[in-house]
Amino acid sequence: MTELDQVVRILSAFFTALVIIYIIAKMVGERRKAIWFKKRTKSTIFTRRGVLGETWHFGVPCKWQGFVVSFLMFSIIGVVSYLMIFAV
Repeated sequence: MTELDQVVRILSAFFTALVIIYIIAKMVGERRKAIWFKKRTKSTIFTRRGVLGETWHFGVPCKWQGFVVSFLMFSIIGVVSYLMIFAV
């Protein structure tokens, strides 16, 4: 496998992880994200996010449902990334 193939696999795994985060964020919904996760309350020019950043940002889990969502999301991203980089 050449270096270019490795780069393509790693970048495709990264973009697939972003798609997985976006899908899970839409499935959970903004209302449940606000209940299950704690977001930063202070916003400055350095911590401001755009539309996709706000969609992808979950925050810190504060309920058991948030921990379950986080664990499942990290597990799915880990398995899919491993398969995309090493198994395919």
